[in-house]
Amino acid sequence: MPNPNMGLLPDYISPKKYDITIEPDLNQFVFSGNISIDIQILKETDTIILNSSELNINSCQLSSKHGKVFIPKSISEEKKSESVFFKFENKIPIGDYILFISYTGTLNDKLRGFYRSQYKDSSGKTKHLATTQFEPTDARKAIPCWDEPKFKSNFKLRLIIPTHLQAISNMPILSTTPIGEKKIIEFAETPIMSTYLLAFIIGELSCIERMTPDGTLMRIWTTKDKESLGTFALDVSCNLLKYFNEYFSIPYPLPKLDHIAIPDFAAGAMENWGAITYRENALLVDPNKSSSMTKQNVASIISHEMAHMWFGDLVTMNWWNDLWLNESFASWMGDKAVDNLFPDWEVWNQFITYDTHEAFNLDGLENSHPIEQEVNNPGEIGQLFDAISYSKGASLLRMIESFIGTEIFRKGISSYLMKNSFGNATTKDLWIALSEASGKPISQIMDSWTNQTGYPWINANIELKPDEEINIEVKQQQFLFSNIVEEKTNMNQIWHIPLNIQTPLSSQETRTSFDKKHASITIEQNIKAIDPSHNWVKINPLQTGFFRVNYNDDNWESLSFAISQKLLPPADRVGLQNDAFALSKSGLIPITNFLDICLAYTNETNAIVWQDLCANLKSIGHQLSNTTNTKSLQKFIVSLLDSIKPTINWTPSSSDKHLDMILRTTVLNTLGDNGDSNTISKAKEIFKEYCTSGKIIDPNIKSTVYSLVAKAGDQEIFDKLWNLQKDSELEEERVRILRSMTCFTDKLLLQQLLEKSLSDEIRYHNTIGIVVGIGNNPSGEELAWEFLKNNWIEFNRRYGDGGFSLMRLVGTPANFKSVEHLKDVESFYNSNPTPSANRSINQTIENIKINIAWMNKNSQDIGEWLNNRVKS
Repeated sequence: MPNPNMGLLPDYISPKKYDITIEPDLNQFVFSGNISIDIQILKETDTIILNSSELNINSCQLSSKHGKVFIPKSISEEKKSESVFFKFENKIPIGDYILFISYTGTLNDKLRGFYRSQYKDSSGKTKHLATTQFEPTDARKAIPCWDEPKFKSNFKLRLIIPTHLQAISNMPILSTTPIGEKKIIEFAETPIMSTYLLAFIIGELSCIERMTPDGTLMRIWTTKDKESLGTFALDVSCNLLKYFNEYFSIPYPLPKLDHIAIPDFAAGAMENWGAITYRENALLVDPNKSSSMTKQNVASIISHEMAHMWFGDLVTMNWWNDLWLNESFASWMGDKAVDNLFPDWEVWNQFITYDTHEAFNLDGLENSHPIEQEVNNPGEIGQLFDAISYSKGASLLRMIESFIGTEIFRKGISSYLMKNSFGNATTKDLWIALSEASGKPISQIMDSWTNQTGYPWINANIELKPDEEINIEVKQQQFLFSNIVEEKTNMNQIWHIPLNIQTPLSSQETRTSFDKKHASITIEQNIKAIDPSHNWVKINPLQTGFFRVNYNDDNWESLSFAISQKLLPPADRVGLQNDAFALSKSGLIPITNFLDICLAYTNETNAIVWQDLCANLKSIGHQLSNTTNTKSLQKFIVSLLDSIKPTINWTPSSSDKHLDMILRTTVLNTLGDNGDSNTISKAKEIFKEYCTSGKIIDPNIKSTVYSLVAKAGDQEIFDKLWNLQKDSELEEERVRILRSMTCFTDKLLLQQLLEKSLSDEIRYHNTIGIVVGIGNNPSGEELAWEFLKNNWIEFNRRYGDGGFSLMRLVGTPANFKSVEHLKDVESFYNSNPTPSANRSINQTIENIKINIAWMNKNSQDIGEWLNNRVKS
């Protein structure tokens, strides 16, 4: 729970209703506001404290319900706690009051609070809109308020704006009143909700809309002339609403749901209740120019945000230490809904890569954090928005659902939502609901997963006994990548692990669990009925458990055979190679074991399996870049794709399915990245035809073409790509080209791109992608780091308050692998303290240490292995 000594608000005063009037000036980038707050004082006090940041308080008065007026004798602000103190002459008695405050503020350019966004309309004229981003603690930058999630209130909003502009907020418009060249727009009162969910957007906006069968008005808002790009989002949103209403057995409680595309936006999207805001490329789809992956991303982001309408908005965590109750449920539930709409996308197989493995990578660091993490100030809160709160939690929900059953789980979370509707909840409340639904001690099982950092790896020794039994000895220990730096012993963490086991002869899984260091499991079956070399044991089938598994050599060999013959489903083929890769990266098994397992995938055809495997091989390639092993590794990677390469066409077919397009992109990217001359030549040919004759490039291969052309490109190619993104009206295309441009190998060209990244030609939210992208390029990692250091003052001005952008930015040097670079990174961050990203900095330094140890341990072994298998 929050620490009362860390600037958190006292709980003896609570708001009940806000009545807000705001007038923004989109020419001078300022705004004025008047706010009346119905408050309840539960203890006599002479001081009223609430949150306020970067606002100028002009006046304040407190009125009792009986008309008595109290004027504060002093008004003071405390920047550290982002609070304002109204001190009165005498103590205010217990009772109900109205607190009135008049204030002004600035429409900032930092993409948080109440801020301005700039764009060009279809005629090329520069325009501005004003919008909000309040999560986690920036409502206080627009209104003085009790800016903590437990202080739920109703909100009544009026906006005074020029007559030619439109305004959107959480609720529908009640009335519009002209006043000269302006108008007052009054919105209906919101349900009770937390301050961070309040939103208002003002600008030259237009929408497409549809009334859903249950009577909810669904709208997609854009800047003018982009309305048609919202059709896909509108279709998906209406279908998702039907699914969520039925799944939760709780109808969406607001009369309308708006989705608004914002030109400048820090995160992917924000779940403001009834008025969800997005980056343009997270909401808008051009049917002729958008890739299949963009459609998937848009559907997934919309689904995530709409799931928040229940998890986060209807029921809100009591304090930010339970952020995972919002984000994990939205991640898990969002994927569940998308899987229902698009079953051929194999969402749950992709979940393993994009969520479980993403969480594994972060939670395998010593500088990770528990899901339930104590936080006491805004800087600490911002650092919780990471793969632990989103993806680890979502993976644990998937594990619980698998453990207790799909329908029981649904009933449990529906009960949780019903009991806590329009209120706040804690992790304990969730466990109670799931325990009541399942009859199982969920808290006893799950506390070990949410209260401690990390996750286990299981070492399994499989023994095939002659008396027709399989005996399995399992041992659990915390998984840490830093084991390769220094071997970890005497670790005492224990997890309560739901354990499922599959064998080739069992029609059903063996289900058990263990919560001790060691356990013995016996499976009775006729093992004589199968070739002993092919009698494998697979622990954690379909990768539903949040742990890694290592096996004895014989079982790895049998599993490799099963992989090569596709006797295991794609989820297991994804998981096995990823476990082997991670185990080798941490020094728990030899790196050559992973490379041996890769040989079992030469006949693989599944897009998701290839996507994950190629990412792991790319990681090794980055480690070995500019070494004597580089060329041999590239040849090996290309050879793995020999069987599938002839089946991959650059030209799309009408019979192509979603995963076919992902497979094409993955294979072509990997071939090109590893020097396949035919692939590179074809990419250059396609780009040349596009530039000279305007021949259309299939959207699904654009990123591949642009990236491969850039990789071998010169100044002429740089200028062509730059002008293409500059002239594009589609944000998706601009981002696609900018990402591709980070692949140049010419250092002068990469430096040019870095310099442009801080210019007015690049949106603030795209700057980070350029710097981090170049930092991920072996040819540019030092350039990106030097650029970050040399421009630290500007980066700190823009992003230093914390959040997604800062956490990504400070990780720019994470790929370094020398002691000299490690010392430089440590020295710089010691000299430039960044409290809002301390954990991310520590993770970056830890990753560099892991890279150094990995190189020392593995370079020679990989070289010898490649020399024995790759022709020169």
